[in-house]
Amino acid sequence: MKNRILYAILRHLKSRPTFDQTGIEKHRALLEKGAIAFGTDKSVMFESFDIQGIEAAWVTPPDTSSGKTILYLHGGGFMAGSIHSHRDLASRIAKAACAKLVLIDYRLAPEHPYPAGLDDAFTACRYLLDQGILPEKLCIAGDSAGGGLALSLLIRLKMERLPMPGCAVFLSPWVDLECRGKSMTENRDNDPMLSKELLQKTVGVYTDRDPSGPLISPLNADFTGLSPMLVHAGENEVLLDDAVRLAEKARHYGIKAEIETYGGMFHVFQYFARYLDKANESIQKIGTFIQNNP
Repeated sequence: MKNRILYAILRHLKSRPTFDQTGIEKHRALLEKGAIAFGTDKSVMFESFDIQGIEAAWVTPPDTSSGKTILYLHGGGFMAGSIHSHRDLASRIAKAACAKLVLIDYRLAPEHPYPAGLDDAFTACRYLLDQGILPEKLCIAGDSAGGGLALSLLIRLKMERLPMPGCAVFLSPWVDLECRGKSMTENRDNDPMLSKELLQKTVGVYTDRDPSGPLISPLNADFTGLSPMLVHAGENEVLLDDAVRLAEKARHYGIKAEIETYGGMFHVFQYFARYLDKANESIQKIGTFIQNNP
């Protein structure tokens, strides 16, 4: 049964039109509509609130015994996604980590190009710290473009001489907007969701600046003093090499960095945890990592 479900998911992903074919508004609507199919876990509280004009939501599972708080930055190519599209994934991660979690609707391109989204992530992080959350009890996490924003946020915190969060988690992170990873070509026929060409078009929507900048392509930044990190990715995705290079560079700088890649899995496969055992396995490991770090 699960193999049939996975096949159906992959077939759907391969047939899904991209933003340059449908237009960005329809692309956003498709992501929001697709999220409805996953339903909601009624045991997890979802409470909307405002952070200096940024729509946000507290995601609170029944057990918050870890005492941790997660700031989660959703994926969507910097141009789509919301606190609603990623509610299910965020809820699962919060439950696995026994932690409270904050989702934010950071501003999206092209209406709000770089650095608007990063500015909002920074504002949200400062808000949590100002509320008395200890840095060592805070985890920054994100998937895909949100994973890139999460790493850029760590770099920004360092630039501003603010304390580092206790840990960071990256799901299929896009951290090299120059698109230099070898998996961009090696996994061209294996990735049902992304391609190098699509990612390059996305960069043009996100920013007209040099994509090599360390807050745009945070893989190019100095990693000295960053938080311990966990990186998960699927072995079939074009962004696999972004994940691998992220962990390798962190280790080169003496940062504790764990990485796990999942055979046969695609981009942000954790989003489909309702159907995939490997997605649930990944989420449980993410929860354990957050609980145990620092």
